[in-house]
Amino acid sequence: MKIVYISGSPRKKDSNTDYLLNLIRSVTGGEFIKLIHHRIAPCNACRGCLKHSSCKIDDDFTNLLTPVLLEADAVIVGSPVHFNNVSSQLKAFIDRTWSLRGKLRNKIGGAVVVGKRYGAESAITAIHAFFLKHEMIPANRGVCGMAFNPGEIKTDAEAMASATKLGERILELEKLTHRGAENYVSKKGGGYHV
Repeated sequence: MKIVYISGSPRKKDSNTDYLLNLIRSVTGGEFIKLIHHRIAPCNACRGCLKHSSCKIDDDFTNLLTPVLLEADAVIVGSPVHFNNVSSQLKAFIDRTWSLRGKLRNKIGGAVVVGKRYGAESAITAIHAFFLKHEMIPANRGVCGMAFNPGEIKTDAEAMASATKLGERILELEKLTHRGAENYVSKKGGGYHV
């Protein structure tokens, strides 16, 4: 199973979001991508992807991240809560995936957000909307951590337990979807074909 972890945290070190994503990754394995280390231009609504089936902006999203997303079986997305939503880095990433519509279908999605006492639900909703727009399979309701200062997430035992459960759920869904693909039967031409 190929799993990619996308961090929308702008913090270079002691990121609470990264901590939870890496906790989940310790259960599932996978590749970790931090968006601030990549050049991702915002979508400019040129609609070139409608004609060419790929984004025409020449940056790290098109050249590096798109192939990773297309190969992944699961995409786990994390963000701090900024103004009751995801970070600007993650929003730019999400917007650019418009060029991949139809190509992320049935991949497993996991959501992680970290913030103070408000806005987490809105940020989780934004990530789940991203999954649903692409007809991905959300693994569960998402992980919401309570933290603000660097490294503070380590005191949120509930968030850490939820992160571990999300990792376990991703592995469970992978088995179910893999088994489902192997057992899928369609009736065609009078016989059944697997």
